Amino acid sequence: MKTYPALILAGYSTNTPDPLAIAMGVERKSLIPVAGKAMVYWVAKALRESHRVDQIYIVGMEPGENADLGTDIIYVPNQNAHFDNIMAGVEAIQAHQPDAEFFITASADIPLLQPHTVNWFIDTCEAMPGDLFYSVVEKNVMEAAFPDSRRSYVPVVEGKFCGGDLFFVRTAIVHNNEQLVRELLAKRKSAFQQARLLGFRTIIKFLFRRLSIRDAEELSKRLLQAEGHVIVSPYADLAMDVDKPHQLEIVRARMEKGAMGKPGVEA
Repeated sequence: MKTYPALILAGYSTNTPDPLAIAMGVERKSLIPVAGKAMVYWVAKALRESHRVDQIYIVGMEPGENADLGTDIIYVPNQNAHFDNIMAGVEAIQAHQPDAEFFITASADIPLLQPHTVNWFIDTCEAMPGDLFYSVVEKNVMEAAFPDSRRSYVPVVEGKFCGGDLFFVRTAIVHNNEQLVRELLAKRKSAFQQARLLGFRTIIKFLFRRLSIRDAEELSKRLLQAEGHVIVSPYADLAMDVDKPHQLEIVRARMEKGAMGKPGVEA
């Protein structure tokens, strides 16, 4: 069975400290304690326990930080901007594993991520032709698993979805239309601002809730010269990111209930 490198995005901006990290009295969000470990530890653990992942890379951390991630990690220095951190991570993968055709990315703030979710996501992506695969979770699935998470949802023809924090990417396309990708990532918290970047037709469809998953896939092909697919996940853990204090409390409470510190969070 084929395995792939995994990139954990734990980068940060020294110019804009994370409000949750400040509230919790730690330097960065990825180091916030969850069930006795740094938040990023649980993400690394899920990836390490997946049988579809080989080498793990973390961008935005250094060896020796109080995260207890083990020795089989390649650390990539922080670049102070989200896009630059992604590119630094990709360059590290290309340097260490030049034959890697695809890689998976995960954010450092999804500590409930499960190994079986990682396996399912890679299996699903691998079975389809394409270059870029983006995870989403339907509103009913998300709220059934985490009813108090208060996630933001984007309305499209097929329903309401929140973005997941797993991507599966063909290494060769990462330099396609870099400026647009940089701008989209800078506005990743606002679906409307992203729609503005993608053109008038996209804005109209978005405003009238006529944008479809297929439209999103066609946009990736047109703008990024890549075949993209939106992967609707039956597992909510890949979208339970921790941005607000109430979300941190949800995660901590769920951890306390789970066997081995990691509960099952299937929909």
